[in-house]
Amino acid sequence: MIQSRQHKPKINISTDKNFKVVKKMIEKNYLNTVCAEARCPNIYECWNRKTATLMILGDICTKGCGFCSVKSGRPTWNDPLEPVRVAQTVKKMGLRHVVITSVDRDDLKEDFGSNIWAQTISITKKINPECTVEVLTPDFMGNETAIKTVLKAEPDIFSHNIECVERISKKVRPQADWQRSLNVLKNSINYGLRTKTGIMVGFGETKNEVKETMKQIADLGVQIFTIGQYLQPTKKHLKVQEYVEKEKFEDYKSYGLSVGFKVVESGPLVRSSYHADEQARMIFNNV
Repeated sequence: MIQSRQHKPKINISTDKNFKVVKKMIEKNYLNTVCAEARCPNIYECWNRKTATLMILGDICTKGCGFCSVKSGRPTWNDPLEPVRVAQTVKKMGLRHVVITSVDRDDLKEDFGSNIWAQTISITKKINPECTVEVLTPDFMGNETAIKTVLKAEPDIFSHNIECVERISKKVRPQADWQRSLNVLKNSINYGLRTKTGIMVGFGETKNEVKETMKQIADLGVQIFTIGQYLQPTKKHLKVQEYVEKEKFEDYKSYGLSVGFKVVESGPLVRSSYHADEQARMIFNNV
């Protein structure tokens, strides 16, 4: 049963000069961001703070998840210079921490886009030695070679989202696979990388299911976990089943820290890249 809309979290839509600077820089360098393509509710806050999540490999995704507003279909992207432009944009923005993500490119059967991923990480680190690089990757259809190609580029934080609890996973992301996502995370942990994942709530999951999921993920060795409220981006997407109260998010955070996560970001407007720079500082400083 859908709760009253009075529980829907409020979004700050104010902008300042930093917002305009970031917007202009992204457009000038012909880059995409998940902030805009996925209609992230935090775009105003993040761009005002001069942070953005850059999205590579185009703006058309081969998966069509029920929660995501990124365009889906047949990609036409062909831009071998994109890794260089990403690295140069990071330098121009003066970032100390950058988050890079991508659409799913299941059409690229040879490497699923992993070589562009590796180039983007390596060139960004070379041009920006003082900047830490966090990646939020797709599952590469579980292809071990593709996953290892990205891991060998050694991002400072490797992230792949499980998105929701297992029971409703097929409904939320029908072309993905719960166990495949766990295997992606295991690969990162086994490689020795700081690893991160996250879920959304409000799909009809129970509190126990969320906590069981958190315990399962913490036991894998994942260090950073994010939990946010699902917000229906358009009428075509899955309906919100519940607007979760702030107190429950606080409870999830306390529980997550108690089962072993180093950092838990939990709140109505939290997304996987929300305050990622602050999370990184906490992890790197072993807080």
